[in-house]
Amino acid sequence: MNEMNDREEQRLAALARYGVLDTPGERSFDEIAALAAKLCDVPIAVVNLIGEGRQFFKAEVGLGMRETPIENSFCTQAILEEDFLLVPDATQDPRFACNPLVVGEPHIRFYAGALLKTEEGFPIGTLCTLDYRPRQLTELQQETLCVLARQVMTQLELRRAAAERTRELETASAGEQRLRLILDSARDYAIITTDEERRITSWSAGAQAIFEWLKQEAIGRLIDDIFTPEDRAAGAPALEAQKALIDGCAPDVRWHIRADGSRVFMNGSTHPIIVDGERPAGFLKIARNETDRWEQAEELARTRAELVDSEARFRNMADHAPMMMWVTDETGYCTYLNQRWYEFTGQDEQEALGIGWTNATHPDDQRMAEEAFMAAAAAQGPYRIEFRLRRADGVYRWAIDAAAPRFGEDGRFLGHVGSVIDIDERREAEDALRRVNTLLEAVMEAVPGVVYAKDHAGRMLAANRGTVELVGKPLIEIIGRTDVEFLDDAAQAEAVMANDARIMAENRTEVLEEAVSRPDGSRATWLSTKAPFRDAGGAVIGLVGSSIDITERKDTEERLRESEARLLEERTRLATLIESLPVGVCFLTPAGDVLLSNPAYRRFVPHGILPSDLPDTDQQWAGWNERGEPLSREEYPGARALRGEATAGTEFLCRAADGDSWVRVSGVPLSGAGGQLAAAIIVLIDITEQKRAQEALERLNESLEAQVAERTADRDRMWRLSTDLMLVARFDATITAVNPAWTTLLGWSEGELIGRPFIDLVHPEDRQRTLMEAARLADGLTTLRFENRYQRKDGSYRFLSWTAVPDESFIHAVARDVDAEKKAEAELEQAQEQLRQAQKMEAVGQLTGGIAHDFNNLLTGVIGSLDMMQRQMAKGVTDKVERYANAAVTSANRAAALTHRLLAFSRRQPLDPKPTNANRLVTGMEELLRRTIGEAVRLEIVTAGGLWQTLCDPHQLESGILNLAINARDAMPEGGTLTIETCNAHLDDAYSALQREVKPGQYICICVTDTGVGMTADTIKKAFEPFFTTKPIGQGTGLGLSMIYGFARQSEGYAKIYSEVGKGTTFKLYLPRYYGEGEEAEAQVAGLGDEHRTEHGEMVLVVEDETAVRALVVDVLEELGYRAIEAVDGPSGLKLLHSNLRVDLLITDIGLPGLNGRQLAEAARERRPGLNVLFMTGYAENATIANGFLEPGMEMITKPFAIDALATRIRAMIEAQQPSNRAP
Repeated sequence: MNEMNDREEQRLAALARYGVLDTPGERSFDEIAALAAKLCDVPIAVVNLIGEGRQFFKAEVGLGMRETPIENSFCTQAILEEDFLLVPDATQDPRFACNPLVVGEPHIRFYAGALLKTEEGFPIGTLCTLDYRPRQLTELQQETLCVLARQVMTQLELRRAAAERTRELETASAGEQRLRLILDSARDYAIITTDEERRITSWSAGAQAIFEWLKQEAIGRLIDDIFTPEDRAAGAPALEAQKALIDGCAPDVRWHIRADGSRVFMNGSTHPIIVDGERPAGFLKIARNETDRWEQAEELARTRAELVDSEARFRNMADHAPMMMWVTDETGYCTYLNQRWYEFTGQDEQEALGIGWTNATHPDDQRMAEEAFMAAAAAQGPYRIEFRLRRADGVYRWAIDAAAPRFGEDGRFLGHVGSVIDIDERREAEDALRRVNTLLEAVMEAVPGVVYAKDHAGRMLAANRGTVELVGKPLIEIIGRTDVEFLDDAAQAEAVMANDARIMAENRTEVLEEAVSRPDGSRATWLSTKAPFRDAGGAVIGLVGSSIDITERKDTEERLRESEARLLEERTRLATLIESLPVGVCFLTPAGDVLLSNPAYRRFVPHGILPSDLPDTDQQWAGWNERGEPLSREEYPGARALRGEATAGTEFLCRAADGDSWVRVSGVPLSGAGGQLAAAIIVLIDITEQKRAQEALERLNESLEAQVAERTADRDRMWRLSTDLMLVARFDATITAVNPAWTTLLGWSEGELIGRPFIDLVHPEDRQRTLMEAARLADGLTTLRFENRYQRKDGSYRFLSWTAVPDESFIHAVARDVDAEKKAEAELEQAQEQLRQAQKMEAVGQLTGGIAHDFNNLLTGVIGSLDMMQRQMAKGVTDKVERYANAAVTSANRAAALTHRLLAFSRRQPLDPKPTNANRLVTGMEELLRRTIGEAVRLEIVTAGGLWQTLCDPHQLESGILNLAINARDAMPEGGTLTIETCNAHLDDAYSALQREVKPGQYICICVTDTGVGMTADTIKKAFEPFFTTKPIGQGTGLGLSMIYGFARQSEGYAKIYSEVGKGTTFKLYLPRYYGEGEEAEAQVAGLGDEHRTEHGEMVLVVEDETAVRALVVDVLEELGYRAIEAVDGPSGLKLLHSNLRVDLLITDIGLPGLNGRQLAEAARERRPGLNVLFMTGYAENATIANGFLEPGMEMITKPFAIDALATRIRAMIEAQQPSNRAP
């Protein structure tokens, strides 16, 4: 600590040498502070100097003040560092996290300080930067800040050097004046000059002060006038001058005369004043006034005489003092010890004086006492120490040695005077007090709960660990503070302090319950005992208290109250239960009186008199012990239970007028809290029927051996004659026994099977299942039916059905041959498959008949229109050609729509799924729907906000909605309301469990609701069946809802109908949510124009087995300017693709004979990796959804297709073609 204080004094001294504190601002320092703020990009920068208990800002940026309190300063921490302190975030630094400048205004978060160090290494301040937000400094910024700090020190050194030069100049200019003032300032010296005749020529201020002559009075006067009359008479002035001329100096130590005639003692000398090196021009007399010293010497002589007398008196007083006393000189040598010392220690003067007194101290304390005493002597300071001192009888006792330094009148250290007091009794009392305090602290820590003491203001004086745990803060944050200061719950703190104040004011002890908050936020109830703390005069100066957590007890009390209520209820139930028990129950007092009994008991003991209380001559009850001897009344269960003995199951024969009965009686004593008998319970069970059954059993046992022998023979016959396989095997599958049926059914003899693992005979495909079933048997489980295949001796396998049970060591199994049943099941499955095929053929027949009329009508429109076109063109008439062409196209499109419906029904329609916004699709159909349903039906469209997207074929969705709208219109012949709604839906596992075709997940739902005639339950069941319709013949094909259902299932969705006759129908179409990117508006397909035409003469390969379709596609390509080559099947197309021909696009039908279109595309891409492929299809077996069939660079178009759609698709794929896709 002394070293730290010395270094701090040196640091402050180093700062003081610069003389910079409280000086005005200077530009050089201001510029450095501004540069530091700009360098670190912070709002605050300071040149801070740390003085004693303060800090001074020589320069600052962003503060507007020159000084702030040092208590919260960051810089006081910084100067403890080596060169630099960086605090990126003060809230995360434990040294500053609680600093008021951090947690309060101005909320400092960042600090960086470079030390201002002197050449000796003393830190006198910092160049620091601060910010209101956390940040970091680069190494360059830190190094630059250190350089600027050194620049500040350079400025301070320059400033100090300039100040020193100024002081030197001032000193030099004042030198002469100081020399002139020397004479006048030497007030204790008389400096006088005379001429050769000894007349005074100069008279210093000291001479004027000493001799009390003014200068004007002294000048010209003979110096002889200051000599005493006797010295003047003796010629001393002349002799002194003569001696000075001869020796160069004449001593002048004598008494002299003042102006008032009083004497003054001067100690000096007289010197000749030599001019030109030879001639004496006068004399210089310099003398010091030593009057006081000579008077003190005389006084000292008197004092010494008095001291000798005083010391004698002191020694006399000290020798008779009750405590030991001693005196040392300035070296620490003990020069005196009083008589009490010698009496106490038994030492004599020769043994004790000097440092011999230390020999009387305890050996363990001797060195410590000697070192402490010598240190006090060296420091010339007071001395106080406790050590053990040997008494004359050899016993060591604790003593306190205290001394004070002695100084002479001149301030010289003379030594110490001290006393030694026996404090052994006091030390014992102090030790006892310490032990009591230690015990008290241990008790406080050991006492459960909270123990504490507070002063009158409520500040915590002492607290145990329980207090710390309750408050949730360390003891250092509790001691010295009030509840308001250390409790987080302000309301709780105020309530506690109010109780404390009331108890201290009323001056009484009180026990109360207090609600408190634990550190984890939970609430608790504490039982607190608080009492006023009084001083010796009885005044209340504080409060002591203890608290224990009674939360559990309070909870227990509450539970006890609830338990008592339940117990009362249970008692009522118990009484009711006992009344209804089929066995007799009786509760007895210790005296044998009946407390409670039920009817079953009273049936045997109607008068409440215990059988043990009956006289021996009474033959109503008869009991026997285990030896068959009759029981005495004292051995009856009731009598034994009242003696504290428990009995169980003593059987009695109870004789009554209505017949004899057998009863089993038990007695149980009940003990109270002190172990004394509190009651007894007697239980009677009627075992008459049991006894009768036992007698019957005994009669049965007489013939048991014969029955066992007979059954064993039966079992052996069953083992030998059974046609089922019987097996006994260990759990490791080793066969231990088989019946003859193994040889009959499988051909294996008993000798071939015993010791062999049965798993070897199991079919390889069934072995794993068989081992798992054997493991279940090993776990103790029973096998009721398990089928596998076992190998016959000829190598064939037969199906067996097993039933097996385990015991402790073996598996017992029986197997039935089910090979014939398995074959019958296979034949049945084949028959059922043939039936399903017949049903399919019947459905095809229905389908063919159902659509023949519609399709023939459509073909008639196409063929008739084309025939009329030929006839008109043969005649040269062309004005009706366009009308016939339009009619043909219309009929053909209707035929295409019919095939699409058929494909949707069979779920084989190829879809082109796209991300679809159902809201946009439905609202876009509004005008079409209004024209379709007519004015009699009101249309309402309700779209949901935030509707999810779905992935489906938008054209098929439009067709489905339109179909549903038409159905709804037909269901409302008198008009009504058609409502189309959209919403998001989540179908959970519970719903999917009811609807097996539904997968749980998120869907969008399109609801089409009408207010029409509705459907019956039977109609709803058949609504999705093909060709089912409720419309008159000729007004519907029955494929509409089938098509919608097929579209929903293809799109991994679901369709549901809700309807009630006379109220209307709701059709809900669920389509799965799509999580990809949003839909893109389809490009409007224009007519065949120049934009479809080629610009580079690209080559397109067309592979199609249908000649008319192939020719049509080739014609379209050539009309658009493309070069087309043809192939009639897959192999011929692949041959062209393996040649060096340029091919920019492959157009192929999917359903080619032999090598199909998908296989052709894969083979082509092996040689031409980037080749774009356009598939054509009218029926795609495996193309349920295009995404699962198509790879990048592949697209699909469905037959029949519009020419302009084909042209647009070809142009888009050609433009996307990469150069690497062409011929290698």
